[in-house]
Amino acid sequence: MAIEIRAPIFILGAPRSGTSVLYKKLARHPDLAWISNITKKVPRSLLVTRAIMLFRDDHRPTEAKKIWKKFSRSLDASRPLEEATPRVRRFLRRVVRNNLKLFGKSQFLSKDPGNSLRMEFLDAIFPDALFVHIIRDGRAVAYSALRNRRKRGAFYGIKIPGWRDLVDRPMVEACGLQWERTVEAVIASAEGFPAERYMQVRYEDFTASPEETLEAIGKKCGLAWEGPFLKDLVRDVESQNFKWQEGLNPAEIETLNELIGDSLARFGYEV
Repeated sequence: MAIEIRAPIFILGAPRSGTSVLYKKLARHPDLAWISNITKKVPRSLLVTRAIMLFRDDHRPTEAKKIWKKFSRSLDASRPLEEATPRVRRFLRRVVRNNLKLFGKSQFLSKDPGNSLRMEFLDAIFPDALFVHIIRDGRAVAYSALRNRRKRGAFYGIKIPGWRDLVDRPMVEACGLQWERTVEAVIASAEGFPAERYMQVRYEDFTASPEETLEAIGKKCGLAWEGPFLKDLVRDVESQNFKWQEGLNPAEIETLNELIGDSLARFGYEV
């Protein structure tokens, strides 16, 4: 008898928005399974994965980017609805079932910022999926992405539609626009989903009140938290937003305020 896939949870958000810290904390919930650094290696095979687990058992939650892009021909991170073919559906549902079975859990959790551009695609494969969208001040996101891009010397983060047009722009502009277009893509897609399947979380609220935020997510997703465990789990959660104010120079801040100011204001950020 096939394992039931019930209301899988997908964390969405622009890269550097706090998706990773939210994912790592949610992944500690005792009812959730996720793709690990081990289970992603041969995701379709329970037999091979179990053989690997005989020698390695240091599971850590991963994004598993290649799994969510499997069989895609898209040149950016998006996946058009027509890519939700029977073959792709079988593959992704098998991956989720395998992880539920391996970990012995009742619900599945995933985080890949690229999935911010794939809500309709994911809905076609998991029609009761839940989406948790974390939004952070775009200047903080741009600064963090900018630091990574300067280190790596290449386009950093998910390849949004039209990403090639950003390659030759000043890096601070490219990083700001990447945040804005990713957030806008999620908001536009979310308008087509019932309210009970989509939830927005502000990074600033999460870091200020992590217990309350995780409890709210749990209520939305049908997950109950044990109070003492939750309190200890979020003990180290703290905001890193001070960094952009110290790290960006006045000209860069002005550039971002002019470029993405309307979107910042829309989400309640002071410009």
